[in-house]
Amino acid sequence: LSSALLRRRQGESNELNRIETETQRLDSMINDLLVLSRNQHKNELGREYIRADELWGDVLDDARFEAEQMGKTLEVPYPPGPWPLFGNRSALESAFENVVRNALRYSHTHISVAFAVDNQGITINVDDDGPGVNPEDREQIFRPFYRTDEARDRASGGTGLGLAIVENAITQHKGWVKAGDSPLGGLRLTIWLPLNER
Repeated sequence: LSSALLRRRQGESNELNRIETETQRLDSMINDLLVLSRNQHKNELGREYIRADELWGDVLDDARFEAEQMGKTLEVPYPPGPWPLFGNRSALESAFENVVRNALRYSHTHISVAFAVDNQGITINVDDDGPGVNPEDREQIFRPFYRTDEARDRASGGTGLGLAIVENAITQHKGWVKAGDSPLGGLRLTIWLPLNER
């Protein structure tokens, strides 16, 4: 409100634009902190039976469109099938979207999202061709506010909470997430979730 009033009085300026950018970053960080805190203190999220293709199909469609707008390619060589999950729709959708958006943000030109299933669970590999993450940082990137020294983190404008939110949501669903080397040259984030047969 203050910056809007100042803009009306004084017109556009670099300082006002900077104030608004920083305000948006703070707002984003506060929202991420609230999500993380809510998820950590809510052991029993509302759960339902969900099909994997219904859960993540729209996220993939949006990500493909976003990738095109950025001049990048997002491929899904093995899309999700009608595999049964039991969990919180919002938490699982948000965790997946977070990982895909990370790959979009840090990739140079190419992102790949591949799904696999066996009789135990679903494995999702999200690969990018970006700068990657040093092996010694790979476990740490799931800690809140952890920042690597790599270009991957410095210029991102992120809050440093996204992957902490992802790990929290996935572990609450008895799954796991880990970081590794991508065959595309950047980072691979792998999510595993158990199947739930009724």
